[in-house]
Amino acid sequence: MNWWAVSRDVPTLAAVTAVTAGAGLAFGQSLIPVPAMVGGAGHFLLAALITVVPAVTWLAFTGRARGATESVAVRAVHRFDTSLAVGCATLALGMAVLGHFAGAEPVALSIGRNTAFYLGLALILNPLTGARIAAPVLTAVPLVLAVGGWKSGGGIAQPWAVVLHPAASTAALLAGVAVLVAGATFSSLKPPRNVSG
Repeated sequence: MNWWAVSRDVPTLAAVTAVTAGAGLAFGQSLIPVPAMVGGAGHFLLAALITVVPAVTWLAFTGRARGATESVAVRAVHRFDTSLAVGCATLALGMAVLGHFAGAEPVALSIGRNTAFYLGLALILNPLTGARIAAPVLTAVPLVLAVGGWKSGGGIAQPWAVVLHPAASTAALLAGVAVLVAGATFSSLKPPRNVSG
């Protein structure tokens, strides 16, 4: 599987995931001013924005191969890609847990949760739209959540706005992991959309 690892640039993707998680642990508490659609501005942490980077990078690396070429491969390449995304999410979750127990920023657990959430969304979008469309759509998700994810009156996130919930929210952690599991299941059963390129 050397050709697959080279075409996906697995070491670089792992490094991007680790650096993103590390940057989130160091600077994730920084607030980004974003006006909310209902009421005043909500508190949008940098940790909710930068954790989309591994998912967009995964889409870029897995989407650069021609779908027509890989669709005739003997092995189900999309299942390797799914495993790669799950591995990246596991790396980010592991770093977040270690950071939490090492006394890092209170936002530590949300770094892993948000990375898993975005990778799960990427795994769902990729088979439906293809990587070229999924990447910009996924990049817009944190901005949509930042603007429309707050309840009126501000301060409290909508239940569906997983990345906006406090780091200690067990429900948000379970939701983020559930999106990852759902995405991995969907992506392993349905190959990416064949987009000529």
